Amino acid sequence: MRRQGPAATAANANASLLTGNLSTRRKAWRRPLSCRAGASGRDRFRELIALFALVDVNAMFASCAAAEDPSLRGLALVVAGDPSDRRSIVLTASYEARAWGVRTAMPVREALRLCPQVRIVPPDRQLYERYSRRLFEVLHDFTPVVRPVSIDEGYLDLTGCPGLAKGPLPLAAQIRRTVQERTGLLVSIGLAEGPWLAKMAADLAKKRSEGILLLRPEDVPDIVWPLAVEAFHGIGPKTAAKLRGLGIGTIGDIARAEPKVLEAFGVHGRRMRQLAMGEDRGGLPEETGPVSISHEETFAQDIQDRRQLHPILVAICDRVGERLRREGYVAKGLGLRLRNREFRDFSRQGPLRAPSARAEDLRQEAEALLARMPAAAFPCRLLGVTAHSLERAAAAAPELFPDGDAERRDRLWHAVTAVRQRFGPDAVKPLGAQPARPPRRPPSGSER
Repeated sequence: MRRQGPAATAANANASLLTGNLSTRRKAWRRPLSCRAGASGRDRFRELIALFALVDVNAMFASCAAAEDPSLRGLALVVAGDPSDRRSIVLTASYEARAWGVRTAMPVREALRLCPQVRIVPPDRQLYERYSRRLFEVLHDFTPVVRPVSIDEGYLDLTGCPGLAKGPLPLAAQIRRTVQERTGLLVSIGLAEGPWLAKMAADLAKKRSEGILLLRPEDVPDIVWPLAVEAFHGIGPKTAAKLRGLGIGTIGDIARAEPKVLEAFGVHGRRMRQLAMGEDRGGLPEETGPVSISHEETFAQDIQDRRQLHPILVAICDRVGERLRREGYVAKGLGLRLRNREFRDFSRQGPLRAPSARAEDLRQEAEALLARMPAAAFPCRLLGVTAHSLERAAAAAPELFPDGDAERRDRLWHAVTAVRQRFGPDAVKPLGAQPARPPRRPPSGSER
């Protein structure tokens, strides 16, 4: 029997690790890299139980615009609505614009004051979706276990990947380089034994020139503990305020806190303390669909008469229904939100008669919710519709007593979606729909 050389042995070992199930792969990788075939001493990565990466695109919307139009690269760039509209805000800003103090959610007029030379480009959802698909296609070339968490970031389980023979950092550098070469997008990558630590590492990697950070549990006290509680991934403003009320201002304070101090947060308090101490050995969450799908519009001028909202409601419900059908979901409930001129929000919720993605069903419930809105919600400056309690359209229970036109209307709406996907979102418009912001003058030349 012919003996295999060291290189062939290493290749076979790595191939078996990649093709085996996740449990088998992790068991095989519980030895340091230097103990496995083909790995040298300089590649040792502690005692590797698992390796996760969080890949996050830097300033996604601005990066997509610059990738599509190379003349925008290196410029102070913001993605925002019409700069002549006093209510337009910055959706995202390139790092060059951020150097001038421009920030997300800042009024565009304030961004122009801070950085007069800033370039403004309009948002383009289809562009972002196209680049997002390219991004995840590249990531799947490195591992079959990819979990998108949003349009611009996703987790990778790199446990057992053959590329790790060179070490985690060279593999991350290769991923980053390949993404940039094939999409034009620059990403930050966090590496760790657990997904929470990987996310924290990715956030910190954005401040590093190499855009990569490997965060070991033993590094947590030096790197993570000095951070404010607001930087703890998964802690929102209300929880952060509650922690500060208990005298806990940093992640290190969470790690050092007595367990009884965190009892006010229940099981989440114990989990917070474990993560703050670097104990993150959990796997990636199972792939799940969206919790809700929503759309909202901010008006150029406040609206006092609720009757003026009906044509805008038609357009918004059409947008929400379109997204539901395109992504293969139906909604069982609907929410309506108004914001008045004092920035106070008013919300109403209600169930749909049957799970649906039809725009007219959404509109009918939305109008009923609008009728329940109090007078204090007016004049209003924002209207939003949220379809929630989603389920896959194929798995939805049929209506017990459907009307005779139900099937025909479903076919009609899916045909509308197909036409829009081929010819653009304005190829078919619902009768009576009115945009929230009608143009007040002819549009100027495109920014891109």
